[in-house]
Amino acid sequence: MIIDLDSWEAGYYDALLGRPSQCTASLDQVSYSSGYGQARAHSAELQGEEALHPRYHARRRAGGLRLIVI
Repeated sequence: MIIDLDSWEAGYYDALLGRPSQCTASLDQVSYSSGYGQARAHSAELQGEEALHPRYHARRRAGGLRLIVI
């Protein structure tokens, strides 16, 4: 399965910030839902500053989308 990282991150951060799931047409629905679910599953474990800045925070690269292949 191929996960679109931008969509996954959008879902992840929406959930961390307590926003309702709101996947737009420009995002991959499976990737967004995966990120959203991951953040919800871990939200009880995350505390303070780390909740808004996870260690694996993505670094943006110019020139296109990055994909994760699982």
